[in-house]
Amino acid sequence: MENILFMGFALLFFTLIAMHIYYVNAFFTQLKHSHAALWKKLGEPRWKIHFGDDSFKNAMRYIHEKKFTDLHDDVLDRVYKNIKHIENISIATAVIIVLATILSVIKGS
Repeated sequence: MENILFMGFALLFFTLIAMHIYYVNAFFTQLKHSHAALWKKLGEPRWKIHFGDDSFKNAMRYIHEKKFTDLHDDVLDRVYKNIKHIENISIATAVIIVLATILSVIKGS
């Protein structure tokens, strides 16, 4: 039973990662189409990450610092809320996975 729960939480975690990628990409796409000058200023961020290219990191900082709120874009606001919910659920899921693993090891000793 413990293995099934662990696998369920692990599957949930990987699903959340995919959802996070989807929503961050949606955020970048909205910036590109509705705020092209800002998107270019951020270095045209996308999921094509290269070493030495800080555009993705800078864009994620821009998102997390909520600097986009002055744009008054309802789509960006909605996507940001989804990103934050997914991040919070992902952290909680990762904590549960780690705690379950620790408990299983302690219980098995």
